[in-house]
Amino acid sequence: MKMSVQRISILIVLVVSFACSRSNTEITGQVNGGNDKTLTLERLDVNRTSVIDSVKIMKDGSFSFKTRLEEPELYILKYESGDIVNLLLAPGEKVSISTSADSFGKGYKLTGSEESENIRLLVEHLDRTRSLLDSILNAADSIDSPESPQMDLIRNAYTQAIIKQKRYTIRYLVENMTSLSSVYALYQKYDEETPILGNDSDLQYYKTVADSLEMMHPHSSLTKSLRADIDKKEALYKQTLHVNTLLSLAEEESGMLDLTIPDREGEEVSLSSLKGEVILVTFWSSGNESSVQSLLQLQSIYNRYHDNGFEIYAISLDNNKIRWMNAIDFNEFKWINVSELSYPDSRANVIYNVTALPSTFLINREGDIVAKNLYGKTLETWLDNLI
Repeated sequence: MKMSVQRISILIVLVVSFACSRSNTEITGQVNGGNDKTLTLERLDVNRTSVIDSVKIMKDGSFSFKTRLEEPELYILKYESGDIVNLLLAPGEKVSISTSADSFGKGYKLTGSEESENIRLLVEHLDRTRSLLDSILNAADSIDSPESPQMDLIRNAYTQAIIKQKRYTIRYLVENMTSLSSVYALYQKYDEETPILGNDSDLQYYKTVADSLEMMHPHSSLTKSLRADIDKKEALYKQTLHVNTLLSLAEEESGMLDLTIPDREGEEVSLSSLKGEVILVTFWSSGNESSVQSLLQLQSIYNRYHDNGFEIYAISLDNNKIRWMNAIDFNEFKWINVSELSYPDSRANVIYNVTALPSTFLINREGDIVAKNLYGKTLETWLDNLI
C-alpha cells in the first residue's frame, strides 16, 4: 500500500526532529553565590578559542546553555572572574555542573559527559602537581646557600614531581589514545610558557595520538587542528636544523661581544674577564634536551683542554633557577655557568643573535669570534690549532 504525501511529510519532519535533538547539547548547572554574574561558553581549538554564547547566572545560581554539535568538541565554560571549567562535549549530551563562585574551575562536580569527567581528572591532577611545585619553590626561597644539603633534597623533589606528572600524562595518552580528551592532555602546561610535553622527542606522542584520532574521529576539527599543528612543529624543527647548519658554515666573524651575567652564586662573570683563554660560549636551556646532550658531549673535550687554557662560558636561557641549578648538578657541568633567568626576555641571546639551541661561538685568545657551532672532532681540531 502506498503512503500518502501527508504521511511521508510527517515522517520526514519526525526524522529531522529526531536528528536535530540528537545533535543538540545542553549544559546546565548551579553556581552557588554567582547570581547575576556572567558565564561565557567558548569553543576551544588547539591554539585558539572562539566565543559561542554568554548568559547571566540566575538569582538561584542556575544557568543553561544549548549548542548544536556534529562532532565531539572541546569547550570552556568561563566565569566572570576568568576561572574556567574545561569540557569535552558530544552531540546530544545533557551535562550538569555543580560548583560555587569561590571554587569555580577547581571544586566542581559534573555529570552527563564521561569525556568531560576525564578532563576534570586531568586538570585536578595537574593542579595538585602545580601546588606541589609551588611549595617546593617556596621552600627553596627560604634557604640561603645553594650548596646546602637541603637544597639537594629540594631539587630532587622538584625533579621527581616533574617526572611523575609527565609519566601520568603519557600513561593517560596510552590508555586513551582514541579519545579526543588526549588532545587536551597533549597541550597541558605547568604555566603559560612550560608545556608538560615540550621536548623535541615528545613530538612522537602528538603523532601517535593524531594517527589514532584520524581513524576514530577523522572529521573532528580537533583532529584536523592537531595534525596541522604537528606539521607546523615539524617544519619549525627542520628550520632549526637548517639554521644551525647555516651558522656552522657562516663566514668567520671577529670581535667578541662582551657579556656580564650572574653565575649560580649571584656573582657577575664578564666574558671579557676570560680574555687570554680560548673560550667556547654556548647557549643552552635546561628544558631543551638537544642542548643538554650537546653539553654532555662537551665534557670530555673540556677535561682534555681546560688545563691548557680552554674555558666554557655556558649561558642558560632559563627562567627557573631550581631547574637550571638542578640540570647543572645532575649532569656535573663544571665550567662557568651563568644565566639571566629572564627568558624569553634575555639580552644575551639577542646580542649574539641566537635563533636555535644549542648554539656555540668559539673565541680565540685575542678575543675574536673565529667559528660557530663546532662540535666533536671538528671542535677538537680547532682547539688543537688555537691552544
